[in-house]
Amino acid sequence: MSGAPAPRFADDFAVFLDFDGTLVPIVDRPDLTEVPDALRTTLQAAHAALNGALAIITGRTIADLDALLAPLCLPAAGVHGLEYRDNPGVTLDTAATPLPNWARAAITDLASMDPGLLIEDKRHSLALHYRQAPGQQNTVRAAIRDIIDKLGPDFVFQDGKMVLEIRPAGETKGTAVTRFMAEPPYAGRRPVFIGDDITDEDAFAVVNALGGDSIKVGPHAYASVARHALADVDAVRAWLHPWPAHKNHQ
Repeated sequence: MSGAPAPRFADDFAVFLDFDGTLVPIVDRPDLTEVPDALRTTLQAAHAALNGALAIITGRTIADLDALLAPLCLPAAGVHGLEYRDNPGVTLDTAATPLPNWARAAITDLASMDPGLLIEDKRHSLALHYRQAPGQQNTVRAAIRDIIDKLGPDFVFQDGKMVLEIRPAGETKGTAVTRFMAEPPYAGRRPVFIGDDITDEDAFAVVNALGGDSIKVGPHAYASVARHALADVDAVRAWLHPWPAHKNHQ
């Protein structure tokens, strides 16, 4: 990652935004996340200024995202691309293989060994958060890897910031960007993806290949393919607002 300053907002962009760690701070539990009214206003204004070419691409479910942003309802991809809602509001479910019950039971048993371990059930996938039990990282990582090995190639291991996830293979945040860019109002625009975690690397790579701008949020904790940088959540919100000053590229 070059860490070059992010390009200024322009109204011919197609903007794709991660959610946790990008638009809102990461908190101990996903259900404790709060969305300020000012962020809803900024996102609504951005969506309008881009003639609808803005979408949120998140690891959360779309239903969870909608509950946090209500009454705002934006185009979105959820569960790392396994759920997809386009600009007219049509929702697609792209997951082909449900997580077997035995794997769900194994992850539930794993979480029961420490009250600081939290399961996030995304229907298509299960995520195990260890932010409140950091000492369990090596144990849960080894156990999740073992479950993945038993599941075979239909499922993948998704690493993240103090969270480990098992989800169906095939779809990623990158495939979500590709799907959006193939249809109006995104097609023909310059894609921009802003994200903070290793889960966003597929989207960064797709945007780079399309000649767009990949923007990494926060410290450089790993080698990223993102070509630009923003310091933190506040910097992302500032990048999106105010509109009158952000009409042209730098």
